[in-house]
Amino acid sequence: MEPITLDNITQAVINHGDRGTSHPRLYEIYTSLVKHLHDFVREVNLTEPELQQGRDFINQASHHTQEIPIGEIHMLTDLLGISELVELLHDAHRGTEDNLEGPLYVPNAPERQMGDRLGSDAEGDTLFLSGRVLDLNGEPISHALIDVWQPNSKGLYDIQDPSQPQWNFRGRFITDASGKYAFETVVPMGYKVPSSGPSGELLQRLGRHPWRAAHIHFKLSAPECAPLTTQIYIHGDPHLDSDTTFAVRTAIVSLQKHEAPDEIQTRNQSKPFYTTEFDFVLKPLTLVENRNATPQSHDYATR
Repeated sequence: MEPITLDNITQAVINHGDRGTSHPRLYEIYTSLVKHLHDFVREVNLTEPELQQGRDFINQASHHTQEIPIGEIHMLTDLLGISELVELLHDAHRGTEDNLEGPLYVPNAPERQMGDRLGSDAEGDTLFLSGRVLDLNGEPISHALIDVWQPNSKGLYDIQDPSQPQWNFRGRFITDASGKYAFETVVPMGYKVPSSGPSGELLQRLGRHPWRAAHIHFKLSAPECAPLTTQIYIHGDPHLDSDTTFAVRTAIVSLQKHEAPDEIQTRNQSKPFYTTEFDFVLKPLTLVENRNATPQSHDYATR
């Protein structure tokens, strides 16, 4: 066996094993990752104490906390721009843009009826959000499943805030025959990503702010359509141009304020409220190439 040296260690790691016979795509990714990681170590002349700091950081990022129950690894890829880069690489540039899921999605939210309120927040400003789900030809898609989640008016998700009931500001809606959806919620507030863990410390040391622009999350699925995960952002938020996950693109909505007494009464409100509309455009599965995503499981036959 040839002695391991600075000159041959990278290739030795790559060659160890069956060289992709069992899993060609895994080996392709693994080979490139090893090359880049080894080049990185050489470029910065990484020391043993620095390597240990990196190990400790990754270990801490995997721990569950009250702020991030699933750990920070998902959030970390968002903060490094990796998550958004993957979206940009594989976006078909037709239909509504894909965007980050984020680390705070919870599957199997309760199904709600058209027009239902998404959550309770006495201090929040009511927002009536509606629109349609369409195909690339502008035709409505009925019985599309829309999974929605968002923070409350203080920028907190239910799983981060014990004072909120379970499933607060989470729900699933089914579009009607015209592709329409509609629900009542509150205007979300932009918020700081959880900063008590290692990712927050990293942002602080780099002089990066932790703010996310105000947004609402959506996951959509329908038969013969590519699944869509996206976010819509609120016009006027101060961090639209500097969102710490680099995820703000073009899906930005303006809110219309309603203050007239007759409008307030008609909507059964006690104070001024807001409205906005957003239409989602789904791509057919045939347009989505080189992606391994599959539609969310949903029993359309029972609808």
